[in-house]
Amino acid sequence: MANTNLPNAKIIILFILSKVSGIPSSQLMDCAMESLYMDYFLYTQAKSELLEQRLMTESERKGELRKDASGKTVLSCDITPAGTEILERLLPSVPAGIRAYLSSASKTWNRESTEDSSVYAEYSVNDEGTWDVDLRLLEKGSETFSLKWTAPTEESAKRTCARWRENTAETYLSIIKLISEK
Repeated sequence: MANTNLPNAKIIILFILSKVSGIPSSQLMDCAMESLYMDYFLYTQAKSELLEQRLMTESERKGELRKDASGKTVLSCDITPAGTEILERLLPSVPAGIRAYLSSASKTWNRESTEDSSVYAEYSVNDEGTWDVDLRLLEKGSETFSLKWTAPTEESAKRTCARWRENTAETYLSIIKLISEK
């Protein structure tokens, strides 16, 4: 993809940031790539330049529970006031097809970001050689449910985390029902 697309790639990224506050870095990349207006290399260049120009930020949030696959805290991205100003000025110059896509896709970005940030599941090996599993449900930034237990194997811990992520609502309601009914 030619670098003549770089300005549009930057505007797409700024637009996404304007619609989803604190979007995880990995989700920002997914949203940008789903647009089909940029490939990974163009995305990386555009993001790097936006960071250098201080039109966006990428940082670890205090109290962030989400971890990436390597166990590091998820980095969150935001648009800066200067980025908002540039976006407002340049968005009208973006081709109509890109603007139409962005308007349509932005309706799902917030929902996906909220869903991703409300469910937490992590496991780690402990000193006894078993696996500590930590499952949480967050609503509006507050922890509403937490379950910690020890799994006998890594596979069991991994499976539990996957099931929690896939069936959070049903699992949560079942547990509450089991422990609160007479």
